[in-house]
Amino acid sequence: MLKKFLLVIFSGLWCVTLVLAQRSANAQQNEPAVYKNNSCVSCHSQLAEPVRVSNKYLEWQFSKHREKGVSCDKCHGGNSTAADKQKAHTGVQKASVRESRLYAFNQPETCNTCHKSIVNSFVQSDHYKKLRAVGLGPTCNTCHAHMATKVLYSASEASDLCAQCHNAINFLPPRPEIPAQAEDVILAFQRANNVINWAKLLIAEGRRHGLNFDADETQLRQSEALLSDAKIAWHSFELRDVRKRADDAYFAASRIKDSVRKRIAQ
Repeated sequence: MLKKFLLVIFSGLWCVTLVLAQRSANAQQNEPAVYKNNSCVSCHSQLAEPVRVSNKYLEWQFSKHREKGVSCDKCHGGNSTAADKQKAHTGVQKASVRESRLYAFNQPETCNTCHKSIVNSFVQSDHYKKLRAVGLGPTCNTCHAHMATKVLYSASEASDLCAQCHNAINFLPPRPEIPAQAEDVILAFQRANNVINWAKLLIAEGRRHGLNFDADETQLRQSEALLSDAKIAWHSFELRDVRKRADDAYFAASRIKDSVRKRIAQ
């Protein structure tokens, strides 16, 4: 009996292993189709030293940028079709060099290639104006880290990041309310997301009972659009306005959620 049990277990594990191996093989087959002629990817994927370069490649490997087909040269410059190292690095500058596409002042222009609405919001902010005027202020990498591999989802993390500048030790007037407001905005995003997802689950449940929720789904998409606009507006750092937008999305979705629940209960 024990042998049969173990045989079943090992057979199951073997099947899982085969499935995972096939998925890995498919992923390896798909990537060359996108980056087949990209010398940046083919070379940096094999680097072990220097470790900072090797790790940056791996950050990219698991980033949204790689998923979307955004390779190294799109942001760093260079010639991704050149096999020769020197030719491949033509035009690549350290981020600390003013001519670099990743220099603090230049990042918005670089990111604007894909993230137009977000950059449009950011360049209207007081933060960006101060960055351009006196070199003090956040830029894209301040919040999103190297290659935008980081997005702020944690409310406390957003608060801590704002507090790095808005404190009494950086020659700025202490503004403890700003980190607190930033934390509340992220929490407002989260609760709006949650109630929208709740409404979607209820609609799916109601449909299983033969109910029609087409009008509710249309209204829910409008709530999602409100929330999306609020997240874009976040990059203007007008925290009170952004909070109001997020709350508008939350209350609109809450009304839909309550209406759907009531119909299901009936």
